[in-house]
Amino acid sequence: MDLASHQRILLGLMRATFEPGAADAPYYHRVAASIDLQEARGNVYLWRVFVLERTCVLSVALLRQRGLLEEALQAFIRRQNISPFREYQPLAFLAFLAGHADPLVVAVAQFELALMKVRAGDAGSYVVDWCCDPAPLLHALAQGAPLPAPAAPAAYRSTVSAALPHLFEINSVAFASAN
Repeated sequence: MDLASHQRILLGLMRATFEPGAADAPYYHRVAASIDLQEARGNVYLWRVFVLERTCVLSVALLRQRGLLEEALQAFIRRQNISPFREYQPLAFLAFLAGHADPLVVAVAQFELALMKVRAGDAGSYVVDWCCDPAPLLHALAQGAPLPAPAAPAAYRSTVSAALPHLFEINSVAFASAN
C-alpha cells in the first residue's frame, strides 16, 4: 500500500469515517479498536472546543444552549479538512455552520463570521437576514445569559461593515406579502 492510501485510512479512522473491512490489514483493525484512537479523538474534540469557545463565542454559546454543540462539532471534525493553525479554525467552523438546519444558528454564524472578517480589516459589507429581532439574542449570547423567550417572527437585517460606527447595524424589514 502506498503512503497516501495509508494516511487516508488513518485520517478516516481518526474522523470515524472509515471502518476496516475484511480485506483490510489487521493493523487497521487493531488501530480501530484501540483505546489510543479513542483518546486521540477525544483530544482532537477537546482542542476544537477550546479554540472555538474562545473565538466563536456567539455561535458556540447558541449551539450549547440549544444542545447542538456536540453534534455540530462532531460533524465539523468528520467532514472538514481542518487547518492545524487555530487562526483558520473559527473561519472554517463558522462557514461550515452556514449549512446548519437551524436558521438561527446559520444567522448567528454568518453574523459572527462577518464581524471577524471586518475586524481583521476586510473592507467588504456583509448582510445577514434574521427571522426575529437579533438584538436581544445577540446580547444574551454575548453576556453568557439564557436565550430570551422566542419572539413573534419578524424580518430583520443586520449589516456588518467597517464603515459603520459600531461595525454593524440592525434594521427591521417589512415582511413581503405572500401572493
